[in-house]
Amino acid sequence: MNVRRRFSRAEVRDALKSTALHHPSYGELADFGSVVLPSRGKYTFPEVVDPLYIHLTATMRCNARCKGCISSAVTFKNSPATTIGDTLPERDVEGIARLIERDHAGPATICIYGGEPLLVPEKLDRFMALLHERLPDRMIRFMIYTNGELLRQAVEKHPRLAEGVWLYSVSIDGGVRQHNEIRRGTDLRKIRENLRVLKQSYGGQVLMWSTLREEQSLKDCFDEFVSLHDSGIANHFFWHWVETGEPMRDMAGYARAYELDLRGIMEAYIGRLSHGELLSIVHINELILYYLTAKNRGSSACGVELARNYDVMGGEVRPCADLPPEYTLGRIENDGSLAISEQELRMLVDYKHELGCYECGVHSYCGGRCPVQALTSTVDRLVQYCQMMRLHVAVIGDYIGEIEKGLTQHSITMQDLWGRSAYYAQLTDVTP
Repeated sequence: MNVRRRFSRAEVRDALKSTALHHPSYGELADFGSVVLPSRGKYTFPEVVDPLYIHLTATMRCNARCKGCISSAVTFKNSPATTIGDTLPERDVEGIARLIERDHAGPATICIYGGEPLLVPEKLDRFMALLHERLPDRMIRFMIYTNGELLRQAVEKHPRLAEGVWLYSVSIDGGVRQHNEIRRGTDLRKIRENLRVLKQSYGGQVLMWSTLREEQSLKDCFDEFVSLHDSGIANHFFWHWVETGEPMRDMAGYARAYELDLRGIMEAYIGRLSHGELLSIVHINELILYYLTAKNRGSSACGVELARNYDVMGGEVRPCADLPPEYTLGRIENDGSLAISEQELRMLVDYKHELGCYECGVHSYCGGRCPVQALTSTVDRLVQYCQMMRLHVAVIGDYIGEIEKGLTQHSITMQDLWGRSAYYAQLTDVTP
């Protein structure tokens, strides 16, 4: 695997100068030490189970035309996604079973996405059945990432896709107007109804995932989540900034709007907490844990360099499905046998030296920018993300005292915070 070095330390310094964001309370967010997480915690980070995650790309076909789609903008920017075939259940089951056995994994979570995986529901149904037959004594959970447009017809025709799926992650980018403008080819009104139908026969969890672009309102996304949550059809919420190489046009304006929305969210979060309700905003609750326990992640947020995640796509095995095709570890042969070269994956995060991650006061939480962004984006966009991350962490820090008081008052432990919410962050892009 040949990892391209995309920028130098000097280029990072120049980009920080040209994009520097000044905050009236936090100072120069371009400075690595402008926001610093605690080095000593008042509590102990909870005991966690570290399952093996295997991502299966069911199909690269999609029924939507989302603005800023990562497949077209990043992963297959220089090569067509149509060269990647749909999953072959027999082949992929055998290959994935061997990956699980090779890892001696106890719990394993199979995360299915695309494209839009519910375009091939019959293949998902067969894949799930065959994997349980192949590994009857293993604890295996399934989750599906979907835009939600095809949910109802998929689960009505294939009940296993309701009964056998532990978690659905549904892409919703705000209320009807904002969502439909961004996620073209989908209709939020239909997605809401599909989720209502799903919940009638589904005992699992639903996570609402929002992808933020500069023109979007975070508040609009949060308001939609609250509506779905209070209706009993969504359990968890996560948002992140879109991966793109284009720098923000008005970073200062966006930062002001984002902070205003984030503070409104935290006021709502604390209001509910004061009545004993833990609102499951998964990455916020994980960050709260990092504040209260002084946890150090010790890796990138997704942990790609730890080789604990595999991505199976068209018979290829990759460290991350969102990285371009040249970042491939090997393949699953047609008979299911593995042809994988053992490679040192830490080179995927070597960029952190140039980016200054190890000097940054929020690195213990952030873990360094997403490798996909770092290896495919522009340095200007990267350092904008870094400054936005410091802003994000600082704003949450302003509420930690009130949050700790509410947790204590209602006997919500660090283990509760993890198990009921923060745990699910690892099924997302982890940090915004």
